[in-house]
Amino acid sequence: MGKAVALMTAGLGTYMTLKMWSEFNEALGTVFGASWGVIIATIAYLVYSVEKNDKLSRESTMQDREEGLMSNLANEDQPLGFIVGMYIFIIFVFEVILGAL
Repeated sequence: MGKAVALMTAGLGTYMTLKMWSEFNEALGTVFGASWGVIIATIAYLVYSVEKNDKLSRESTMQDREEGLMSNLANEDQPLGFIVGMYIFIIFVFEVILGAL
């Protein structure tokens, strides 16, 4: 069940990232024009990627130390139905409610 939750979380994270960059690129295109918007968005994405990779590399050493603690937490039952419902609700809010604004 932990792998299913991890897969759903990765999918939701990918959806939110694509949605965020789409909105960001659209806003930049409105302010600076389409070509400058793409250039600024690309530079912002590269800076974001470098910072994220640096953070992940720093956390990987900490993760090795905490692996024993996490194995105990993974054995607990996770409310899969609740997590699926929350993820569907989040996507519903972004697509239907915020899309109507």
